[in-house]
Amino acid sequence: MEHFILAQIGLEGAVSVLRALLFFVITIFVLVTIHEFGHFIAGRIFGMRVPVFSVGMGRRIFGFNKVNGFTFGPLDPEAESQLENNTDYRLSILPIGGYAKIEGMIDETQNEALPDEIQPWEFRAKPWWQKSIVISAGVIMNVLLAWSIFSGRNYFYGAETPATTTVGYVTHGSVSEEDGIQPGDRVISIAGKKATNWLDIDQTLTEKFGRDFSITFERGGKLYSALYRASDLGNLKDVQKRFGLDPTGYTAPTLDSVLPASPAAHAGLLKGDSIAAIDGAAIANPSALIDAISSHPLKPIAIDLVRKGEHKLVTVTPDAKGQIGVVQESNYAGPKTEIHYGMAVSLGLGWTNLWSYARITVISIGEIIEGKMAVGDALGGPIKIAQVASKSAEGGFESFIGFMALLSISLALINILPIPALDGGHLLIILIEAALGHELSQRFKLNFQKVGIAILLFLMVFMVINDIRTL
Repeated sequence: MEHFILAQIGLEGAVSVLRALLFFVITIFVLVTIHEFGHFIAGRIFGMRVPVFSVGMGRRIFGFNKVNGFTFGPLDPEAESQLENNTDYRLSILPIGGYAKIEGMIDETQNEALPDEIQPWEFRAKPWWQKSIVISAGVIMNVLLAWSIFSGRNYFYGAETPATTTVGYVTHGSVSEEDGIQPGDRVISIAGKKATNWLDIDQTLTEKFGRDFSITFERGGKLYSALYRASDLGNLKDVQKRFGLDPTGYTAPTLDSVLPASPAAHAGLLKGDSIAAIDGAAIANPSALIDAISSHPLKPIAIDLVRKGEHKLVTVTPDAKGQIGVVQESNYAGPKTEIHYGMAVSLGLGWTNLWSYARITVISIGEIIEGKMAVGDALGGPIKIAQVASKSAEGGFESFIGFMALLSISLALINILPIPALDGGHLLIILIEAALGHELSQRFKLNFQKVGIAILLFLMVFMVINDIRTL
């Protein structure tokens, strides 16, 4: 039996890894292809030759161009040289993005200097403002993708939110607890805006991230205000917990899943178990469960769970991080409000969503530079991206495309940084050349790209190691 359980755990782990890999590939495939399409279409608009637009990387599987028609396998160099102003649209074997090859452009794929004679259809023959647009077009496409996703999600899905502004639980150690907020208090307004449901509170918390704001509460017919300072709410990772308010209407937490080989799994907890109490204290809210477990790292706790209508007492020892390896279901049972948006409102709200998350990303990058936040808390490498992509996909299509929109914003902001080999590095060179009135030497630009590749490889290795450490 023990060997069967271990084999089952191993199989579940393998399926989990394959699932994460699948959604990682889908996410990167879409984001990078959209990004490269921006460079491609801008280059073509300005009369630049783009001999290759590839969906995927590496060896060509098949493709189409007006000279050779539809063909399988790689194009030989002679066939590619005869394309002239045509593009070979191809599918390549590695589904990890794509690329647009623009003639006359020194990028990270260039190994040798370009010919001295400049042709009118080359990237380097165009004025600086056209080159700047072509280089920025990938970032612009990522921004437009995020805006489109946010707007479309608002229009097609709308929003569902607790139809209450009454506080049901205050997280221990939170700013709200320190300010004396109590269950039963009702939020009247937040940041000067009237609160009619809990979505108003969640949206304002996102929009005001990094800024001070106040909330007006009502208790026993009397109004009072509490000031929430950005410095007290902390960074992106901690802000929700530091805010610490949940609405009324939640029921006892139910487990959606139990991670293999976790403390909860070893103790016998199962998917579908409801947690009634911990160490004799009733648990009526998801945040209450987190509080009760996280406050006992490496210390045994007695969990009173309900399984198929029967109570069962089990002992679990949380790990050093105060976790037992469970994922909760959303157990909100109170009244809800469904909100539907028209097209114009959806577009406007989509832009607000885009701006809010972009600002949060910029603030987080600034906190990393200032040493206020660990890199791993704000940025993730391929392993973390795969994990989050898979988890978001479990929440359905809406959740998955929402994650894709957030990652698209991050990709745009990071890509525009003035780092060699990134779009921002290319843009920096273009602007310097425009200010000087002449091009920098090809040797300098080739070395500049090599430095960028070295930096990016170092960062990639660092992020992978950091992802492994945080598994």
